[in-house]
Amino acid sequence: MTDRLLTTRELQELLQLDRVTIYRMVKDGELPAMRVGGQWRFSSDAIDAWLNGQKGDRPTEDVTQTVNTDLGSLSLEDLVPVETLQTIQNQFAELIGVAAFITDLEGQPLAPCSRCSRFCQIIHSRPEGMAACQESWHSISLLEDASSAIHLCHAGIEYASAPVSVSGHRFGLVTAGQFFTTPPDPDAFREKALATGERIGVSGEQLATAMDSIELISQERALQITDLLQTIANAISSIGYQSYQVRTTLAQIAQLTAQTRAGGRQ
Repeated sequence: MTDRLLTTRELQELLQLDRVTIYRMVKDGELPAMRVGGQWRFSSDAIDAWLNGQKGDRPTEDVTQTVNTDLGSLSLEDLVPVETLQTIQNQFAELIGVAAFITDLEGQPLAPCSRCSRFCQIIHSRPEGMAACQESWHSISLLEDASSAIHLCHAGIEYASAPVSVSGHRFGLVTAGQFFTTPPDPDAFREKALATGERIGVSGEQLATAMDSIELISQERALQITDLLQTIANAISSIGYQSYQVRTTLAQIAQLTAQTRAGGRQ
């Protein structure tokens, strides 16, 4: 077949993907494309080779395994690039003026914390401290409604979380925190800081001194952050769902291609 340049609309019909998804795949280097007169065009030969690459040389009955579509075995990083998560997290933290981070269901951060307070940096400097924080985040991921309230971490600092879900499957949490909604009692905070320091192996005095790095916000502001958290989580969920749709479509295309070729050999 003679090679020809496909338009975006023609590629949409061929792959059964929307225009936004195709442009995102081009931007991410996932689709072969070229600029012609300011418009994206796609070599039919290159697209055919790309489809064959998605299929590989596996037998027909195994071809769907070339693209993993099992949500239960996928992670959030499989659906949304870590670089994208970090960018969203950074911009969100700058917008709300407090720390932000994204974790998986085990409480493992997927990218470095944005706007992390000095108090939490001290805690995270020790494996025992990070493990205690991850346990706090993990416990929130187990709640049916992870965004229903402001939570307290193991060190007595407040934060809020919102779940990231794709097709009803929860993948992680977007969290904003490291704040107080009421002024802490200095003596009580110092006592808590000393106990926390002894428990995780850091200087309790340094933790007590770092109280001034924790933002004090109003209850109203905390509720606004909670609402905005859910919006950010929904946006990440939408990106993840689009990525999952691409995976599913590629698996279907690969299967149909293999079946067609297998039928042609009979």
